[in-house]
This record gives sequence, C-alpha cells and structure tokens, in this order.
Amino acid sequence: MKGPNNEMADRGQAYTLEGFISAMVLVMAVLFALQAVVLTPSTGGLADRSIQAQMQQEAQDALVVADQDGDLTETILYWDGEGGFGDTDISENPNREADNGTYSTDQFANVSTLGQIMNQSFAQQGWNYNVEIHYTDDDGDFETKSLVYQGSPSSGAQTASYTIAVLDDDQAYDGSNWMNVSDVNGDARTIPKAEPNEPVYNVVEVRLTIW
Repeated sequence: MKGPNNEMADRGQAYTLEGFISAMVLVMAVLFALQAVVLTPSTGGLADRSIQAQMQQEAQDALVVADQDGDLTETILYWDGEGGFGDTDISENPNREADNGTYSTDQFANVSTLGQIMNQSFAQQGWNYNVEIHYTDDDGDFETKSLVYQGSPSSGAQTASYTIAVLDDDQAYDGSNWMNVSDVNGDARTIPKAEPNEPVYNVVEVRLTIW
C-alpha cells in the first residue's frame, strides 16, 4: 500500500511527463509549421527552375542538331520567291493555320529537321513555341521574320538562339529552283544581302521561344 508521499511523487512524475510530452508536441508543431512556410515555396521554385532550365537546354540542343547537316541553313533559305518562306502560300496550303507567311507546327515539321524535333519534343506535349529569324537588311537596320508564330509568350517563356553565317555560295530556293543565294533575284529574296562586297551574305540569328 502506497503512502501519501508516494502518491504525491507519482502524481508529480505524471505531471512532469505530461508537461514534457506537451512541450515536445508544441516543438514538433512549430518545426512543422516552419517547414511548411519555408520549404514549400522553395521546393516549388526549384522545380519550376529545373523545368525551365531543361526546356531551354532541349531547345538549344534542337537548334544544334538541326544545324549539323546544314538543314537549319536550308530552312531559312527556303523561299517562296515573293519575300516569304516556301510552302506557306495560302493558295497552295488552304489548311495553313497562321497568317503572314508563317508555318503551322505541322507544316514546319514537314519542311525542316528543326520542325520535326520541336513537334515531337514540345508541340505534341502541349507546349507552344515561336521561331523567329533576326538579321540585318541592306540598309543596316535590324529585321525580324517569323517562321512559326503561336501567339504572345507567357512571362515564364524560355528562349534559345543559334547564329548562322550565310555565305554567298549557300543554296537558296527562289520559288522554283535552288541556286547560290547571291544569285537569287532581289525581288525573290526573303533575306537580303547585308554587305554587297563581302563573301558573307548575311548573319542570321534563329531564335526559339517556348512556353
């Protein structure tokens, strides 16, 4: 049989243990709350940045691969003879999805290696993309033309670019035949020669924007 002193001791130990457990629960709750406030946004941000970095790298790789066999140069020199790109004329392509001489993503895949890669890696996965070329005209002004235009990019869009030096003897299509780009009639040129007396016809930046 326990005496009063033993009962008080047991009660005191119980209170002490209860207080300790309560304190541990409180500490755990605080730590959990701190993790929820600090770690969750960081984790999400890191995931977003990782996806964006991967998108940009894949876009850059697509440009490099497309240039390996000269296809990227051929793509930007495939003209319709009227200042636009080949196979974008609406009379020949009644199902064309875009205006102003630009390709739909499916059409772009049909005329270029870059289009095939972009279609498989991005368009079919639900991503939008634009393809632009930037160059200097014969007056020294910067010009931009779109090969593919799917709208205004979102704030999280990623961009990759690749620069091509087009030489006078690179082959261009004038709407009916392939010939040296420097021999294409002026009215049939989509990209003009920048410097009349230089062997470099023009320097063209191909820019991809994905969102």
